Amino acid sequence: MRNIAARLRSAVIDPLSPRLSAEGAAILAAMPEQAAEGGSRPKTAHGLVVALDGPASSGKSSVGAAAASRLGYRFCDTGLLYRAVTWLAIHRDVAPGDNEALVKLVDEIHLVDDGTGRLAHVAVDDVDRTAEVREPDVDVAVSSYSSVAELRAALLQRQRRLIDGGRIIMAGRDIGTVVLPDADLKLFLDASVEERAARRALERGVEPASAEGQEILQELKRRDELDSTRIVAPLRAAEDALVIKTDGNTFEMTVSVVVNTIRRAEAERGLADAPIASAPDAAPRAPAAVVSEAAPVEAERSTSAARTSGRPARAKRRPMRPTPVATRLDPLVRLGSAVLRVIVRAVVRLRIGGDLAAVPREGALIVAANHASSADPVLIGAFLNSAINRPINWLGKRELTEWGLAGWAFRRAGIHPVDRDAADLESFRTAMRILDAGQILAVFPEGTRSRDGALQRVREGVGMLALRSGALVLPVAVVDSDLMWPRGQLLPRFGKKVTVRYGTAFNVGDVLASRGEPVKGREATQAATRLVMERIAALLPPRQRGVYADSPPAAAATRESLPVKEA
Repeated sequence: MRNIAARLRSAVIDPLSPRLSAEGAAILAAMPEQAAEGGSRPKTAHGLVVALDGPASSGKSSVGAAAASRLGYRFCDTGLLYRAVTWLAIHRDVAPGDNEALVKLVDEIHLVDDGTGRLAHVAVDDVDRTAEVREPDVDVAVSSYSSVAELRAALLQRQRRLIDGGRIIMAGRDIGTVVLPDADLKLFLDASVEERAARRALERGVEPASAEGQEILQELKRRDELDSTRIVAPLRAAEDALVIKTDGNTFEMTVSVVVNTIRRAEAERGLADAPIASAPDAAPRAPAAVVSEAAPVEAERSTSAARTSGRPARAKRRPMRPTPVATRLDPLVRLGSAVLRVIVRAVVRLRIGGDLAAVPREGALIVAANHASSADPVLIGAFLNSAINRPINWLGKRELTEWGLAGWAFRRAGIHPVDRDAADLESFRTAMRILDAGQILAVFPEGTRSRDGALQRVREGVGMLALRSGALVLPVAVVDSDLMWPRGQLLPRFGKKVTVRYGTAFNVGDVLASRGEPVKGREATQAATRLVMERIAALLPPRQRGVYADSPPAAAATRESLPVKEA
């Protein structure tokens, strides 16, 4: 492994250092001609073939996936293939110069549909490695491996086969120039390297202005240089691509521009019910056109393209409207909470553990809980807000706020919509907006319900929020709600006993500092996240501690020491 690292380091200093074999040079020379052959011609009878290119961290994957979801298109992130090869090569000790061994790795890698038409996961030997292929060591090495002509040729035809049937958005770095030069529509998503570095830093739980954030910035600059100057398929916008600049704009604005542009192209080809009204962000396509997102984006119209695809299109949705931060318990929320408490007591034998009188009555507070069933938000929110006389703000899937009258009520109850196809950056900004206002934010660090009621491995968002905001964290454990309302069951089981335990609010930064641990950077964010999850695990019974079962018990109140009473 050390030999590989040394060879990689020397390879990435000079973007031209990887030498092509004679066979590789022949492949490189032939690639443009191969790309123009009739066999690669996109099939548009069922929708467009869209090439979406851009540099590292430009948002290709998240924007492309969200646009595909709205349009009922399939989505493919081709970068996962190169990342997977790189990850596997590092673990198999295969150097970038070992062309034959690299090509053999291709057959072990498979893109996996997530069930919504998105090829957004990658499996190696039938094991999902999507998270691993996005680790920093792969970031450093992927440019060296992806510049190997033989490897790109091996993946080329595989990528082209994915467009059969059309109606697909394919994201990468050379889709419009090499992989699909005849694509119906070519888009190039771009942003300044500083903007992209900030996004990547937040994804990793790192402050953009920190030393680690600056390292990310320098790494992206180096990678941009490598990708744009490499011999094989260098990163560049196709001559007939529409360039979309995204600096300083929200995720929703970028998605809307992409969706509107695709709808317009559909209308031009007779695939839409009516022409799309012109928007200031998306001018008719022209060579090397540049689109600015500073102006508002007109809401997308429905089209009949989905009806020609042979597969149902997902709902066409307008940009999300932000929910105002809940700063007081208004009468409607009080009434709704009272009704929910009556319903809960009629269905569940609910007990509450911990000292609710010690919960802070003012200031920013993160309520962090495990997520075992659909009832968890009600079991926490309907009782906690009345006990402390403070409103609770939640991050919830956007669909909750789009159900007419119910959506209006959910917004009044403090639910802030989050697009699950969106980048983590937007969710983080929403959360910080709540905490900066000195209010309560309730989160489930696991992100989704556990399948067996036990804690799952979490990403580092809660740790970064706690460190960045300085808010206190209140650990909460919901015990046995998964037995009361099992996943996949339509209705809860009546009469089951459920306990909600509240721990002691604490400042993550203060605890880390008292242990002599860093309070800034990636290491601090990881430690902060682990600390929060350990505090939650300490309140849970052994069966629900899951991946945190071996964590040392927290010094603060644990489940054995908390007083419990009927709700």
